[in-house]
Amino acid sequence: MPTAVSIRSVHKHFGELHALNDISLDVPQGSFFGLLGPNGAGKSTLINIMSGLMKADAGTVSVMGHDVAGAYRQARHALGVVPQELVYDPFFTVREVLRLQSGYFGHGPENQPWIDELIETLSLADKADANLHDLSGGMKRRVLI
Repeated sequence: MPTAVSIRSVHKHFGELHALNDISLDVPQGSFFGLLGPNGAGKSTLINIMSGLMKADAGTVSVMGHDVAGAYRQARHALGVVPQELVYDPFFTVREVLRLQSGYFGHGPENQPWIDELIETLSLADKADANLHDLSGGMKRRVLI
């Protein structure tokens, strides 16, 4: 299966602190991926590097074949990040949130079939017209993907 995210020998230091030390991993296309670990493990640092918000001291990261150091806009466009804190407008429906989010990437009404497919893929079809404040925490996180 092709690789969506490729991380090779990534290092990041903050003074004497080694936040990331020789991290390598691949995430296959079509998969969902999460980073779990204790406080201070480097999860946020790695996400920031993957999204082009921070530069690694060494190593390479690519998202859908785009090097995050040289083509961070293309890499960021291909990346979906669910934040630690739930950030959403609770009075929008699932469908409205997805329509608004797709608009941020220049997609209009022609994107509705993709939104419907995404709602099905995330097992949210029965909640597509429910307000976000009525969803469980796990369902809210699926919408944020």
